[in-house]
Amino acid sequence: MIKPNTVAVNYIQQQMSRGKARLLPYVFKAPSFAYPKRHLVFRIEKYVKDFLKGERDVRWVVIPGLRGVGKTTVMAQVFVGAIETKTSATAHFLYLSADDLLPRGLTLTDALDAYEYILGTPFEKLDQPTFIFIDEVQQSADWARVLKSLYDRARNIFIASTGSSAVSLQSNPDVARRAKFEKLFPLSFGEYEMIKNNVFPQAGLKDQIKTAVYGAHTADEAFQNLKNLESSVAQQWSCFERADIDDYLMNGTLPFTLKDIAPSAYDSLNILIDRIIDKDIKDLGQFDAQTLSAAKRLLFIMADSNELNINKTKDIIQLSYNTTLAVLDAFEKAELVTRIPAKGSSAAKTKNPAKYFFMSPAIRAALLGVSGIPETFLMRRGKFFEDIAVLHFYREFLSTGIGALSFDAAQGGADFIFQIADKKQIVCEVGVGRKGYDQAKKSMERFRADFGLVICDTDVMISREDNVVKVPLDFFLLM
Repeated sequence: MIKPNTVAVNYIQQQMSRGKARLLPYVFKAPSFAYPKRHLVFRIEKYVKDFLKGERDVRWVVIPGLRGVGKTTVMAQVFVGAIETKTSATAHFLYLSADDLLPRGLTLTDALDAYEYILGTPFEKLDQPTFIFIDEVQQSADWARVLKSLYDRARNIFIASTGSSAVSLQSNPDVARRAKFEKLFPLSFGEYEMIKNNVFPQAGLKDQIKTAVYGAHTADEAFQNLKNLESSVAQQWSCFERADIDDYLMNGTLPFTLKDIAPSAYDSLNILIDRIIDKDIKDLGQFDAQTLSAAKRLLFIMADSNELNINKTKDIIQLSYNTTLAVLDAFEKAELVTRIPAKGSSAAKTKNPAKYFFMSPAIRAALLGVSGIPETFLMRRGKFFEDIAVLHFYREFLSTGIGALSFDAAQGGADFIFQIADKKQIVCEVGVGRKGYDQAKKSMERFRADFGLVICDTDVMISREDNVVKVPLDFFLLM
């Protein structure tokens, strides 16, 4: 076996000896207190345990998600947990971050060649389970080719890789056919309470509320289902701090900010936004410095208004129409925003501006600079809740391909029209305070929806005449 790059060998030796220690701060808040695990951790841990038992159905897990959602923490919890599993005594473990390679003049191939050399056995001849965890894999330009080759060569290697763009990670058909994709989203309110306050959601309550709403065929059925859950929801809120809701909206969807308080959290968030633009957006579109500068200005405009008229906006940020579209496309690929089209024909979608919602309302809050300015937050609170609503729909339905989301572009139309797998169409209006039924009713009539939802600060209520049910925020935040 030919000795590879000496720098690579030294780096991999260091990672093999220090990998676990490097990740322990992501696993333990204090020596005797481990951070709570999100649901995704348990799913990936099952893949690892099955692999250690000899099962080879899943040998490559890809974890995409917006920067700051906690991908490294998930990887650390799985990696450290796997090392400490009793059945892993003879297994090999390597953790590396692709961010470390470029400054050392190394490629992913260099790193893996060095690891193979140190193990002293070609990867395809390994007779012991071997785990290779690679963080921010998209920083290595040839990652897809290299990991595909590794996957095909060696059945005794389990690969876990994270990245900041689900679209670019899934765009390679060879990767899509081989890897199991497990997307990580910003925190739900239940996860926020679990991580910040160590208070855990009631087992099964989230699914019960989802079924109560989306399993119903009429507003009356949804109303009766929700009434049956009032006691369980009240019990859950006796454990949660109601004052946490505003902190969750402004600051709590990205776990790395939970240790900060405003304005420190907003300083961290603005650093994150700059990093997304300078690294992820730049790589996704191969944009020049002038375009990247305009991209930040575009985000400020989007933070102030969900509805974006590209013809007007391009002149403000001084970019061409096509370049503006390319930047918006990169924002979507980087998981920074979600684009919601107008409901209707292709012509209507072209004529009407799209709406853009931030994957994390904390990003919107940082761009608006609401830290320490309660009045500004209260004025924008409705937009933050709309971000949370879109995150909910995206996480629970859109990301798995079993739903579609659009909006009513007509004057006075509802915020969203949600379709579940071509089987059911639900109109949804989201807001703060006490909202009426009119907007939902108008959109229901226009698009012949099955029933309507109004999510707002209220009790469980219904207008049977309009076929619209009011879903309290207390319920919605638990879904």
